[in-house]
Amino acid sequence: MKIITILIHLHNNVDAFSLKQRHVELLRTALPEVHITVATGNDDFLDKLPDAECALVWHFKPEWYERAPLLKLLFTPAAGRDWVAGDPSGRVKTCYGSFHGRIMRESLLSMMLYFNRSLQKSLEDQQQKKWGRLEYGRCVGLFSQRVLIIGCGALGKSMAELLKAFGADITGVRRNSAVSEVNPGVDRMIPFDRLEEELPDADHVILLLPGGSATDAIFTPRHFAAMKPGAYLYNLGRGNCYREEDLLHALENGPLAGAGLDVFDQEPLPPTSPLWEKKNVLITPHSSAISREYLDLFMEELLGTVRKL
Repeated sequence: MKIITILIHLHNNVDAFSLKQRHVELLRTALPEVHITVATGNDDFLDKLPDAECALVWHFKPEWYERAPLLKLLFTPAAGRDWVAGDPSGRVKTCYGSFHGRIMRESLLSMMLYFNRSLQKSLEDQQQKKWGRLEYGRCVGLFSQRVLIIGCGALGKSMAELLKAFGADITGVRRNSAVSEVNPGVDRMIPFDRLEEELPDADHVILLLPGGSATDAIFTPRHFAAMKPGAYLYNLGRGNCYREEDLLHALENGPLAGAGLDVFDQEPLPPTSPLWEKKNVLITPHSSAISREYLDLFMEELLGTVRKL
């Protein structure tokens, strides 16, 4: 497939997600035969869309495909389908970002070490100018722990690779039945219907589930109750997969010792949410994939795909 024109509309209120001049220059150097246009805004993008063969976007509505008769490829940095719908007719190939694991696994690791190394206590001791060295006996190494990754697709496998380097024992959970594939970093892969068997042995439970009706409240009070006393929960997928009241109950009454949360059912997380007040909860504002290298990785992935056409 030969591409002659690329139209770019990658404006975003997060600076790391916004197109920079270096990205445009990179594309023009790598693809000298391609005419590259950067839209100045949404209206300009829609005006130029009918002449584009390839588009790089954050948002794309289903009805826009009809306005793009020449469009062959649509690239988005986003991993999920929240903002970019696939072409209903199947004419246009839509390529979603798959590079996020390299960033998000470091965000996850920072959360896990925050709890394992009692960094909340360190911050409190520092504020009080307290030398609380004798109280760090609760610290534990990842190399002695079991990790359960729920939603172990490409993102989960990337995280498993990093955690395995620390010596953790990794179990992956897939919602479909294709669990026989070999995955470096994952010690075993199980289907979702066996989740309750594994939860009592897991020190860290990581949720990487996509949004949508299929995963709505899929992690139930029964699952929370089955978790190992003193375990930690992390959610870097989507916030709809459990109910906040169920999470709070598990944090306040056991078995959870704490939670690292990057996503929420309602975002921004309302100031009235009790989660803000929990000392055993680490909150990040849906930022686990934010990094200054974000669009650099996207461009690298995009060029790899285009060169194979």
